[in-house]
Amino acid sequence: MNFLAHFLLSAGEEDLRLGNLLGDFVKGRVERYAHPGVTPRMRTGIRLHRAIDSFSDGHHVVRRTKQRIAHRYGRLSGVIVDVYYDHVLAREWPRHGEGDLQAFARDVYRTLQGNLPRLPGEIHPLVQAMTRGDWLSGYADIAYVERALRGMARRSAVARDIGTAGEELAAHYPSIADDFAEFFPDLRAHCATFLADRLDDQGGSP
Repeated sequence: MNFLAHFLLSAGEEDLRLGNLLGDFVKGRVERYAHPGVTPRMRTGIRLHRAIDSFSDGHHVVRRTKQRIAHRYGRLSGVIVDVYYDHVLAREWPRHGEGDLQAFARDVYRTLQGNLPRLPGEIHPLVQAMTRGDWLSGYADIAYVERALRGMARRSAVARDIGTAGEELAAHYPSIADDFAEFFPDLRAHCATFLADRLDDQGGSP
């Protein structure tokens, strides 16, 4: 799953959103992560990010979606499917999301911009680019997704082959959307259980 799904699955909590964003950057033991302003609930957000990724990687429907493009993209299929699924989520937000997509995106940007001091400096350019480019709403537009994939291909030699992945998304959208609709309720239930088991991680100091 990519940024939009991770934020949606953060239960509308600021600290969970911040932790979920940190999930791609924090390595090793979460309890050892230290930065001014970090809270136990932010650490729960980091763990939630990892739980989302782990559950998604092991789900049979996600594997099925990867197989749809594996002949062309091999090991990069997982990265591509993350973007595909955020596109489906954004495009079919009334079915899978909460409220209005643009309002949701603005609220996430408000959370991120208002808490920049609690995020390490290396993440600030990402937050600024995401806000300025309105990435979360942009996922609904396949042309935006194609540009994003081409940009990823330009920035990384490892990912240079994914620049054409937008073609596969356009060609197979109905099947990919059906996969997402089958998978996403399972993921939401998994996240709800994960968070219910950690209700005591509210606020406090690190």
